Amino acid sequence: MGNKELAEDSLIARRRDVEEEEVVGLVHDSNEVISQLERGDWSRRVVCILGMGGLGKTTLARKIYNGDKIKSMFRCCVWGFVSNDYRAQELLMSLLKLLDLPAEEYKDLTDQAKMKRKVRERMSGKKYLVVLDDIWNTQVWDDLQGAFPDDNNGSRILITTRVKDISHYTRATFTYELPFLNESQSWELFCKKVFCKEKCPHELEPLGREMTKACKGLPLAIIVLAGMVAKKERSPREWIKINNHVSWYLAQEEEYRIVTNILKLSYDDLPQALKPCFLYLGVYPEDYEIHVRRLCQLWIAEGFIQKKEVGPSNSPEVEDIADMYLDKLVERSLVQVASRRTDGGVKTCRVHDLLRDLCISESRENKFMEVCTNLDAIKCNSRRMSLQYRGELRLTEDNQSSARSLLLFGENTYWENESEGWKQIKNGFKLARVLDMNRVVLCLSPRGLKTLIHLRFLKVRASSVRIGNDVLASLCNLSNLETLYLGIEKPITLPNKIWKLKSLRHVYLDIDVYVLTEKLSVGASISRMKIGETKVKNLQTLRSIYLNARTASVLSKGMFPNLTKLTLCREVTELPEPPEKELLENSLRCLNKLRTLKLLGIAKLPLDRDAYPTSLTKITIGYFPPLDARMIKTLGQLANLRTLKLFRGGIIGDVNCVAGDFPQLQVLHLTDVQQYGRWKVDGGAMPQIRYCNDPRIL
Repeated sequence: MGNKELAEDSLIARRRDVEEEEVVGLVHDSNEVISQLERGDWSRRVVCILGMGGLGKTTLARKIYNGDKIKSMFRCCVWGFVSNDYRAQELLMSLLKLLDLPAEEYKDLTDQAKMKRKVRERMSGKKYLVVLDDIWNTQVWDDLQGAFPDDNNGSRILITTRVKDISHYTRATFTYELPFLNESQSWELFCKKVFCKEKCPHELEPLGREMTKACKGLPLAIIVLAGMVAKKERSPREWIKINNHVSWYLAQEEEYRIVTNILKLSYDDLPQALKPCFLYLGVYPEDYEIHVRRLCQLWIAEGFIQKKEVGPSNSPEVEDIADMYLDKLVERSLVQVASRRTDGGVKTCRVHDLLRDLCISESRENKFMEVCTNLDAIKCNSRRMSLQYRGELRLTEDNQSSARSLLLFGENTYWENESEGWKQIKNGFKLARVLDMNRVVLCLSPRGLKTLIHLRFLKVRASSVRIGNDVLASLCNLSNLETLYLGIEKPITLPNKIWKLKSLRHVYLDIDVYVLTEKLSVGASISRMKIGETKVKNLQTLRSIYLNARTASVLSKGMFPNLTKLTLCREVTELPEPPEKELLENSLRCLNKLRTLKLLGIAKLPLDRDAYPTSLTKITIGYFPPLDARMIKTLGQLANLRTLKLFRGGIIGDVNCVAGDFPQLQVLHLTDVQQYGRWKVDGGAMPQIRYCNDPRIL
């Protein structure tokens, strides 16, 4: 790595030190709002944060929500994203997840009234804080307020909105109008984002202050501008050039266009390779929490990510390049991190609505993408089409399109005959690369699927075993397929022919949460494979595969030599099987590149550390009968294990960790794990640990 790359990495690391909680101008604001949450009688009260888009309402609310003072004041805290594209059932479902509703109770929540009743039950008797972020209309309050009990215990509801009438309608006892940053605060925020803990060089300060003034005190504009400036050389010559660009952009439009111009300037400054990745974020609905792994797979399927040949043994995988591209968009403040993985990587992200508007307008102008919010308007000349409208997702014969990518965002839809959509897909999207059918459940065989020979990414749900098997059979003809997400509710079998797809990289068999029970009876089997068959060299991910003799046989033959992520689950069968420990040993034997292993419902683990690939960095074990503590001790001897997660199970006996155990472990996370013994951690054990959620251990 050269000096330039090292300097850039150092800059990125320093900028990450500027946490969201340190955004300037919010200390007084948060104290003011918190004091109002404390005041008043014991009845349920509403407090409102009001301001225009990009002013920092969500940032302020998040700072309050995450503060220690709030955690000590309220026994129960939940956060709901509302947005302009509000759907009551989705929001209620997100609240129930935060309220830890048991998985088995989700299947009974068939309508909005039952969901509201369940939310009320989960919160009853608790002093709570509910945050409803970005309310646009009064209907939201009418829909939701009945879900929040008033037990006369000091509970509070904090809302953020850009519509002043919302404050009056909800009878907020206090409304805090978030001000724009003054010049001093704007400059402080700009410097934090560009220089972190360093001071701005004296010769750059006048130019920096001039650029910052153009942002008119809007935090989003300042952050985005600073993200661009931080990537540039720190010299008067370069900053004069940037300042001239800012002035030129701002001179073209009226004052209300200032923010858009600054956002567009940052977009124009992106390297060419990042521009389509950024524009693609517009395919998601407003305030949508984007799963980064799936986003990167879509980028790859669209052809935005090209594998770079660095050398015969140093060529990064396309997934690694996609992750790097996302990090660069985050670093430039064009993408907001919504949640992080335990290893620190970005798990989900969001795009501010002003930036999303920019994505859509730029995409429409150059026919990169079209967002359709009206079913009658689906006559698209763009290469990509995103359907985002209320109601069921139906396509008609009139909906002709030249798009090669179709992404569907709407309510759950069951396609029960060809005229409801599939016929239009096979006739109108013959050149499709991407079919992301998020909420569509196929109730008929997709007979035209096998003709979509250019398809690289498919996400769909099947209503039955027959439909699921028909989907899999159709895929065997699609030689370009890279990523498959198939939603299932019944066990299926992966056919042998699917492994002849040389481009296949990721196979996810998605199981609805309410069918994931202790018995774990839903998953997929692998058909028997002949010894000597061609290896599937590109396959990296296999999710929800039964641990049985056939699986062990296939994996032990080294048919998937580059597999990095594997989820195995227990198969409920009356037929005799070899012991789980033996099956698992055979399954892992040839997986020399496996990094992530997830085991569901499996009670017996190998006691020999040599049975596990040395490449393993993360192990998750869930829904398991009580494990022998010696098995945990064995995991502690894995040299590269960094993350260990255990949930819904038990441990029998004492786990004795001595010096040298868990040498690289950074994250230990236990959820609903009954311990019939103690964890004993001696000095020198877990030397790298930085997070453990169970105080009984550390």
